[in-house]
Amino acid sequence: MKKNKKLNLYFEDQSSFRKEKNENENRNNFVISTFLIVFTVICARLIFLGFEKSDFVISKNNERFFYERKDIIDSQGIILAKNITVHDLVLRKSKAKNIQNILLKAKINFSDIDTENLKLENEDKSIVILKKNLSPADYNKVIALGEPALELSKREIRIYPHKNLFSHILGKVDIDNRGISGMEMYLDNKLKDKSDINIPVQTSLDANIQFLVYEELLKAVGDFSALGAASILMDANTGKIISMVSLPDTDNNKRDAKESKNYLSKATKGLYELGSVFKTFTIASAIENKIVTKDTLFENLRQRVMCGKYPINEYRWDISKKNLTVEDILVKSSNIGTIEIINKNGLENQQKFLESLEIFDIPRLEVAELSQPNQNRWGKCNTLTSGYGHGVSTSLLQLTRAYGAIVNGGELLDTSILAHTPVKAKRIISKETSLIMNDMLRANVNSKNKVEGSGRKADIKGYDVIGKTGTAQKPSENEKGYSDEILNIFTAAFPHKKPKYVLTVLMDEPKGAPQIWKHNRREAGWNAVYVAGQIIQKIGPSLAINDIDLRETHASTSKIN
Repeated sequence: MKKNKKLNLYFEDQSSFRKEKNENENRNNFVISTFLIVFTVICARLIFLGFEKSDFVISKNNERFFYERKDIIDSQGIILAKNITVHDLVLRKSKAKNIQNILLKAKINFSDIDTENLKLENEDKSIVILKKNLSPADYNKVIALGEPALELSKREIRIYPHKNLFSHILGKVDIDNRGISGMEMYLDNKLKDKSDINIPVQTSLDANIQFLVYEELLKAVGDFSALGAASILMDANTGKIISMVSLPDTDNNKRDAKESKNYLSKATKGLYELGSVFKTFTIASAIENKIVTKDTLFENLRQRVMCGKYPINEYRWDISKKNLTVEDILVKSSNIGTIEIINKNGLENQQKFLESLEIFDIPRLEVAELSQPNQNRWGKCNTLTSGYGHGVSTSLLQLTRAYGAIVNGGELLDTSILAHTPVKAKRIISKETSLIMNDMLRANVNSKNKVEGSGRKADIKGYDVIGKTGTAQKPSENEKGYSDEILNIFTAAFPHKKPKYVLTVLMDEPKGAPQIWKHNRREAGWNAVYVAGQIIQKIGPSLAINDIDLRETHASTSKIN
């Protein structure tokens, strides 16, 4: 019996133990379940927050804005301007129990924050921006701090991946992503249009060509100790701008409010007297009016003629300039010969032709920085000197456009930087006149021509370049008349028989380059022409990849040479 009693006691104790164990397990299961439910809710919330759209910046009125802006791309789809998301470190005072401690924390983690000045400058503000454009490492620091009063404010900023390369064309935006210069300003509404915000604005520009031109132009400024330089490459048959460079320039990623006049675009904003390149227009007008042919001979040309009390001198006169054909007048760049052509063609015809080229009109291009020349007051002397680009001013863009009309078969095209914008055209001269002009312009560049032209340094093998130079004294800034500083131009086209591209190069106040030529001459033929030749040699292969006509010209010319 005792044994049985012991057994009964044993079984009774086991039953009690099991009951207590089950109760503990139930409690544990409840705790674990509760924890899992809470954990799941927290994870779900975190996932939700991770996908939640909260792109904003905090404005002065504490409103939320999302400054979206379309990308700008080149003709090949390369990004030229783009918005990216950045974060700012923001202090919200209403959540701060001890602002000084929070500022101390911020200072410890971000040494570049000037907490003293921030406190003084933002005493009345409920929200203070402590640091802008946080790096990924800075972003993680803020998260690790876990301070409720320190917030991460998301916004968009505009970046320009190519830095200086397209600075004058693209322009820049302000802190609120509003365009304030260049294309950014001109196309501001289009770039902010939310209806198709993900469709980029495509330009006719070519980033690879732009880089090659930029590098050559930058080198030229150094080689010739120039104040600056500029160039425009235009499709002669569409008016589309492929490349446009102006030096000096600036990196548009740097939001520097100080703008120097030296940073204004020499291609679209600057107005210049462009010299003898205008002889191209004078001769084209006379040929179009059938007043002269390229073989018309002008005899007994003088060293000087008078217009009233003002003398007009021949440039570098010698006996070889006494009797010249029209083609010789172009190739030898004769001032007196050009004046005789104007006298034969008539002053009014000269005036009307330059006006038909819209030389004195404001350019049409999708940038904000455009200048309109002063209305020209025609008189006899002014009309005569306009024949060699003296006393009349225009922009590099308008010159390039007008030159395109001379070489492309006679059509003056509107210019554009946008890839898909249609352009208007109007006929200026006949196709026959254009072909004659191209032959004469080729003679000016052809190094094998019996008369040495000013453009021979651009006679690059395989490209059949045509063109005309201009060397002009710059007007004096402080006095009437002209200074000793010069502005040089070379406007070229290629290939000769069927021009596809127009290239204009400007050199601002170039000096002699004895390290290149072993002399100090500084006319356009010794700098602007040389630079244009170097550019054509560099960009020619890239252009020929998508241009079968240029490939064929290059191949045939190479065989001949």
